[in-house]
Amino acid sequence: MKSALPASRTIWVDGALIAWDDARASILSHAMQRGSLVFDVAALRETAGGGIACFRARDHVDRFLRSAALIGLDVRWDKTALLAAMARTARDNGVSAALVRWSAFVPTLEADVVPRATSRASVAVAVITPADTAGRGEPTHTKAAVVNVCIPRDSRKAGPEVFPPQAKVAGAYLGSMLAKRRARTYGYDEVVLLDREGRVAEAPTANVFAVIGRVLVSPPTERVLSGVTRASILDIARTEGIEVREAHMTPDELTNADEAFLTATSLPVQAIGSVDGQAMRAGAPGPLTIRLKEALMACQRGEDTRYSKWLDRVG
Repeated sequence: MKSALPASRTIWVDGALIAWDDARASILSHAMQRGSLVFDVAALRETAGGGIACFRARDHVDRFLRSAALIGLDVRWDKTALLAAMARTARDNGVSAALVRWSAFVPTLEADVVPRATSRASVAVAVITPADTAGRGEPTHTKAAVVNVCIPRDSRKAGPEVFPPQAKVAGAYLGSMLAKRRARTYGYDEVVLLDREGRVAEAPTANVFAVIGRVLVSPPTERVLSGVTRASILDIARTEGIEVREAHMTPDELTNADEAFLTATSLPVQAIGSVDGQAMRAGAPGPLTIRLKEALMACQRGEDTRYSKWLDRVG
């Protein structure tokens, strides 16, 4: 299938830059048929001083390699090589604002649910802009500033006994896809899933925060993905003197919070307007949500030199 990307766009695959449409794997590959592909995503942005930087690229690559190890994929590229591949791909494509996506996958047909011991994973690194993900003739998609969410009571996020929560593996997203699709039929934008014990876990591709009586609360990572943006918000909040608590949260605590928001690389901070039809007490976005989002964006643009170590320059 041909992509809608310009012919000049390239993707890094196993050490070489090739045309996007030449980056192919069999439709019968283990990655596609078994959902075993692992990935990670980071953000490229223009910096205030000029040039392009990737936000916390080293942390994303560390998590990418950890995901591959948890799933058992044999990745031959180390952290240094994967960071260099990111920078090379970004420069070759000439993008100034994009998402970087590292993917590791078994591209061959594997009859068993477990790939053969000799099956080494391929790695691809791509840069993706909002225009790339729009369908032909469709407007460029942008993330909403505020979303209305529901909390499904009849489904749960898969626990660590099913999937390691720190592995970003394709197959782990099927359950949350079904929950979000169902929620949309009832007019909601997003879902927040509960864990096995009925506590707030995470959204399908984002971590959850609530502001409860001036305290910033986020569920601990024992059952949810340890998001890089989540960690950044927690670090910034502590530096700014905001009280932070990583603690389990009931659905009622989220519903009755003063403010709430989601964090993810692609957002990076998205206000929650209502939960199950009940509006946030402080409105949306609330004052602390705005403050933390502005602080995070200043870090990503290189305007706050206290966090310059989080930026990897690529151009």
